Amino acid sequence: MALLFGTSNPQRSAEISRELKAGHLRKLASKLYTDDLKSPAETIVQRNRLMIAAHFYPDAVISHRSALEGGSVSPGGKLHLSVPRKGVPPRKLPGLEIRIWNGPEPQANDIRTPLGDGLVVYSACEERAVLENFQIARARANDESKTFSGQELENWFDRQQRLVGPDWLPQLEAKVQQLANELGWQRELDCFKQFIAALRGKPSSHQLVSELASSRARGKPYDPDRIALFAELHTRLASEPFPDLPAPPVAEHPNRAFWEAYFSNFIEGTKFSVEEAQELVKETANAIHLEKKRPEDAHDVKETYRLIVDPNISGSVANNPDDYMNLIIRRHARMMATRHDVEPGVFKTKNNEVGSRTFVKPELVRETLARGWLASRELKSAASRAFYILFVVAEVHPFKDGNGRISRLGMNAVLENAQQMRLIIPTSLRNDYISVLEALTLNGNANPYVAFAHKLMDFNSRMPFRSFEESYEHFKKTGALDEPTNSNFSLENFIS
Repeated sequence: MALLFGTSNPQRSAEISRELKAGHLRKLASKLYTDDLKSPAETIVQRNRLMIAAHFYPDAVISHRSALEGGSVSPGGKLHLSVPRKGVPPRKLPGLEIRIWNGPEPQANDIRTPLGDGLVVYSACEERAVLENFQIARARANDESKTFSGQELENWFDRQQRLVGPDWLPQLEAKVQQLANELGWQRELDCFKQFIAALRGKPSSHQLVSELASSRARGKPYDPDRIALFAELHTRLASEPFPDLPAPPVAEHPNRAFWEAYFSNFIEGTKFSVEEAQELVKETANAIHLEKKRPEDAHDVKETYRLIVDPNISGSVANNPDDYMNLIIRRHARMMATRHDVEPGVFKTKNNEVGSRTFVKPELVRETLARGWLASRELKSAASRAFYILFVVAEVHPFKDGNGRISRLGMNAVLENAQQMRLIIPTSLRNDYISVLEALTLNGNANPYVAFAHKLMDFNSRMPFRSFEESYEHFKKTGALDEPTNSNFSLENFIS
């Protein structure tokens, strides 16, 4: 596809006229043509907006809100440019309006992007764009301002701090100060300083308007993308009818606790044979040899089991966000007591990743968890609260390691507290379990997760726990002990 511009060259103008008459070109706007005869004009213009801007406004700078939006078309369908002259009228095109503002020529730190055919477009550097967004802007009614609104600007600053890290803002302040001095933008600089003071919770003439910025100013920053994701799941679970699975007989508790601990650790890569794990939880003489060989793994299995059989914590739920933090910290401290490199009972100080999933940044963990926990209280059924909390903890990943086990212990605590059956996720379902978590994380699609929850509850309702031998035989027969890569186990087949 070629984009052609009108010219003062008579010969070239005649060629364009002939191509138009022959149907080989079409006119998009004044002095703007294309040989793409099928695509919508709006699509062509928006896709080629930078080349169009560079042609009609040489040495213009993408500025104001457009610079902070990365040069994309704004929500109001505009591209904002600055040129060092006044009174340049806007250019209205299909799907795009180019707005021209009086501003400085390209500065030393502005970004120069060659587009080919001798065309160049400039983008305001970050410090310039920030200062421009503190300029006075008086948009007409129902029109778009050249600057971000207060909430848009606060959201942009919060996102930058989350993405770039804590050093970003001090570095930006130094650059803004220098450029403002060079350009004589004292008013913009004063507004910026008041804005930053407000973000830091200090006395300021600037009034924050967004909950996101206000929470950060109170020292409680959170991850808004995760909160939005939690809301998707919350809405889905709120209307989902889950069956009641009453708590099983007390006599079954030790056997159920063993299998829950065994599978929860095996899923995370802590692999013992069933017989070895039995030795560990029973603390037999043979367990001493296993603990000497693999002290950390042995402790993980034993302490997960102890957390499940300990009535002082197994079914404990919190009454407020601070109690909730303390509760999961206690569980983690016990479970990881021998793993000093994991920092037992301490929220992570560096972010963690699993495959394609990057979790909540350390400085956002507490408030993101707190808001997730508060929302869980609104769900009516214990199963909905349990599956919601499971995902919240798994998605935040608050600790350096052990997050999967902590999330499952939290799920089952909610169920036990409501006198419902604790749930076991067998090894053979590991891939299904991880897949539905990832589908929710990456696509915001809660349906596979909810479907898995139903299948898991059905599967658990069929597990026999009258004796260890009966359970073991059942798991061997159904393939639930098989690792996913080697398993012929099908949950669909089992519950059909």
